[in-house]
Amino acid sequence: MVRMISMKKERRLNHTGRKMLVIITAFFLVFFLSIAYHFIEMALTGEKKGHDLYQYALNVYLAEEQVQGKRGTIYDRSGVALAEQLTSYTLYANLYEGYGDVVEDIDDTANKLSTVIDLSAAEIKEILSKDRKQVEFGNAGRQLTYLEKEKIEQMNLKGIKFTENIKRFYPNGMFASHTLGYTKWDEVNRVLEGEMGIESYFDEYLQGKNGRIQYLRDKKGYVQPNKEEFVLEEASDGLDIYLTLDSTIQTLLEEAMDNVWESANPQSLVAVVANPKTGEILAMGSRSSFDPNIRDIENYNNPVISDSFEPGSTMKIYTYAAAINEGKYNGSQYFQSGSRLVNGSTIRDWTQTWGTITYDQGFYRSSNTAIIDLLTNGITPETNIEYLEKFGFGSQVGLPLPSESAGTLPTDWDVTQKITAGFGQGILTTPIQHIQAITAILNEGQLIQPQLIERVYDPNQEKDVYQFEPIKLDNPITAQTAKQVKDLMVGVVAEEDGSGRLAYSLDGFTSGGKTGTAQIADGANGYLANEYLYSYIGFAPADDPELVMYVAMSRPETGGHDQLGQIYRYVMQTGLTYLGAEKTPISNIEDVYQNVEVNQYINQNVEVASQRLIEAGLQPIVIGSGNQVFAQSPSAGNIVVSGSKVFLQTGKTYELPNFEGWTKDEVVRFAELASLKVTFNGEGFVTSQSLAPEQKIQSTTEIVIELTKTPSQNVTEEAHEENESEDSSAEIEISQENEPVND
Repeated sequence: MVRMISMKKERRLNHTGRKMLVIITAFFLVFFLSIAYHFIEMALTGEKKGHDLYQYALNVYLAEEQVQGKRGTIYDRSGVALAEQLTSYTLYANLYEGYGDVVEDIDDTANKLSTVIDLSAAEIKEILSKDRKQVEFGNAGRQLTYLEKEKIEQMNLKGIKFTENIKRFYPNGMFASHTLGYTKWDEVNRVLEGEMGIESYFDEYLQGKNGRIQYLRDKKGYVQPNKEEFVLEEASDGLDIYLTLDSTIQTLLEEAMDNVWESANPQSLVAVVANPKTGEILAMGSRSSFDPNIRDIENYNNPVISDSFEPGSTMKIYTYAAAINEGKYNGSQYFQSGSRLVNGSTIRDWTQTWGTITYDQGFYRSSNTAIIDLLTNGITPETNIEYLEKFGFGSQVGLPLPSESAGTLPTDWDVTQKITAGFGQGILTTPIQHIQAITAILNEGQLIQPQLIERVYDPNQEKDVYQFEPIKLDNPITAQTAKQVKDLMVGVVAEEDGSGRLAYSLDGFTSGGKTGTAQIADGANGYLANEYLYSYIGFAPADDPELVMYVAMSRPETGGHDQLGQIYRYVMQTGLTYLGAEKTPISNIEDVYQNVEVNQYINQNVEVASQRLIEAGLQPIVIGSGNQVFAQSPSAGNIVVSGSKVFLQTGKTYELPNFEGWTKDEVVRFAELASLKVTFNGEGFVTSQSLAPEQKIQSTTEIVIELTKTPSQNVTEEAHEENESEDSSAEIEISQENEPVND
């Protein structure tokens, strides 16, 4: 029985085993057939489950990389790079084997790297010992040059790698920065994008076009040795732009503006230098400014083209030109200076009166009443506005920079506003408009458009695609008129009573120009009291001008035309010498001002210091009765004109000097050293003081100084008597608060 049961169990087990064998065999058969099917499918179709196997392999082993198209370089007219694209490198270390080779010898690596980057071996060792996959080396490992990268690569250090960075570099820092502008990195398009100035205006042309390449890598993702590249899309470089700027003259301008910006502390400062024959802009700048490498920007607009302001008496150039061109001018005719009643408002000359003078003298001295007479007894104010439009005022010049202003002219304003436009009050102009307008005076009536682009070069085609040519515009005046106005402008500098003689005469070069001093508008409240915009436009040499310069300064804390003249003289004299202009003898000018650098006199004997100042052509003013100098103003290194006062402080007990004839700036310098409290009435030169000279003063002493804008009235007794006999009291007594007063 037992045996029978055992045999039944054995039969059941054998049956189960056979059943399992069949199942297993069937499973492997199905598996094999499935594999075979997929292999046959892939062999016949090249696909697996609808996916292209070739494409799959490419996705795994084929890499694609963007090739950067280089942004074009901006050069000056001589090929000096002003803005260029550079490649820098960031150093890092790989500490994770999954990312490739790693740092093996930390001590050796640290010792070798410390000879190239600005970190000690101990500092580098600490960084390499961190529990991270990759590490960088802070600022010391960034912005590395190609030579530094190459030097490190030659060390053959395991795990030391680099990332490549693209940046825009401005070699000269704060140099024509508002003209050049700056760029920022566009992460989406992987390009440098212009944000201001030339960089923005010509961004489309400066930008390079990125390309694409493909290459194979191994199964771990590493680039194959001696990789073969497949170009999918060619990269192309951006166009190179050559500006008309001259780096030498631009540097002169930057230096001069820096000095005055620091010493006078004005609200704003702007200047333009050009070739009057061609319209080429050789230099232009403004303050405040910025370094485009840092982008410490206060004003995003270029004041040369974007800032419009009431210019003052530089506009008298064009009012005189209009009257002369219309045949309504007699320069030898006499008129009574002083004041005029216009539509219920009294308008005065900037000094009370010169008596009876000619209209030519009215231009030299910058008379407002001469302008009023020309616009009431000669041409109409409307005719004058038409001429201003012909000279380009009220319209954009078209310089290739963003945000240019057109300014405003009083076409629909009342008669008073139209008349005051004749001496530059009540209208708005830009510095570049003045440069354009003056070209007609200096080119026999031919207006020349200012330009900033010398040529454009395509490095891909290796040829210029644009070359500069002067652009001639209209002829607002005749050649005869232009010569007559030009001669009047020479008189502003050459004549004894010329408004530009003292501040703007050049050493060795005859020149011409016109001053401007405009009150600054205060919205609906009229004009600010004792706040002015000083300007000057001048040219040299007088017979055949090679340079023309416009310079303007708003609301300086100290100085005025004396400070502005420092910029003009330094740039023009040095610039003309640099260009090889022929020097000409100066006639009819007794006092020619030259630039002098102030030396260090602190701790010197006062007599020795005074003698050295005299030898340098400067005037020592000793404050106190001590034997040794312990303070001076201006400080060492400042550039001043010949004949300037230099204050030497020798003690704390002072006698009050006679300030008569001093400038406001000179009084301020004295007061700062002497701790004198001063209240000023007016601008220009001292005519009187509330405390008598030679008084002992203390730090609490207060004094009131009266000033006028001329060092002397230069009025003959005859003219004075004529003025006294004329009944003009009604005009003089009528005035408005904050009325416009210009030189």
